[in-house]
Amino acid sequence: MTKAQEMYPLGRDETESRRLNEQHKLLLDIVDGAIDKAVPLENISTVADVATGTGIWLWDAQKQLNESAGVSERQFQGFDISASQFPPAPAGITFSVHDIFQPFPAEHLNRYDLVHVRLLVTAFPESEFKKAVENLLTILKPGGYLQWSEFDFAHVEAGTTDHPKGSTSALPWMKFVEVTKISKCAPDALYNAYTDAGLLNVVNRSSPIRGRTDLVERAQEWERQFFAAMMPVILLKIGEAADNDEANKKSSEIRVDIEEYFAAGGVVDVRFGTVTGQKPS
Repeated sequence: MTKAQEMYPLGRDETESRRLNEQHKLLLDIVDGAIDKAVPLENISTVADVATGTGIWLWDAQKQLNESAGVSERQFQGFDISASQFPPAPAGITFSVHDIFQPFPAEHLNRYDLVHVRLLVTAFPESEFKKAVENLLTILKPGGYLQWSEFDFAHVEAGTTDHPKGSTSALPWMKFVEVTKISKCAPDALYNAYTDAGLLNVVNRSSPIRGRTDLVERAQEWERQFFAAMMPVILLKIGEAADNDEANKKSSEIRVDIEEYFAAGGVVDVRFGTVTGQKPS
């Protein structure tokens, strides 16, 4: 079992697939599109999405490329450690099982103009980002781009002091981050991994949720679902619940406080960072 399999805290059932797809739609509105504006679209013909989950990013990347760079024959490849959430794939999109830390098969080496990854911060410790980036570079063409979007939790605690119920979810979560050694600011860790690997034109673009009045209700619903899924896991991991029954009971109490925070207009200050870089030619 790999580190990603050991640490991944969420399920892969239909309910989780729906949550991931809704999360994807929100994230695209937060970061302004599937493909970051630092990535030139003109010469992209092969695209890989690693840790693809339901594959939904590939469809939107395909749509963005068709609309911005014209319809042409492009190949899209999704990789994931599990096939449980793979959808039926239309022409031009294929899926295969692969672990981000394992060497890729020879047919994928130096193949892709764009390699995309996102939201793996809870799947492995911060120390593993460098290894993951180095492995991803093996499937990227010289001159191709690596795009990785991640959570930035660095502002979560300070951002919840504006309401007495704000810290209810923030404090257990930040303790979970500490206990599991996942990254508090994954975009910064990725930026360092990119530069260490010799990538060029590295950009770390931050996209906050707070201040986006057009997204408040959707952001709250996403956070509601996230904490509903994660809080029992968090409480067990940080030792604040002895068993599943206690974890579920305490989680329900925490969710009541979160609803009070949301009712006052609060949004937990999670931010997203998209890090892009170009492989030397």
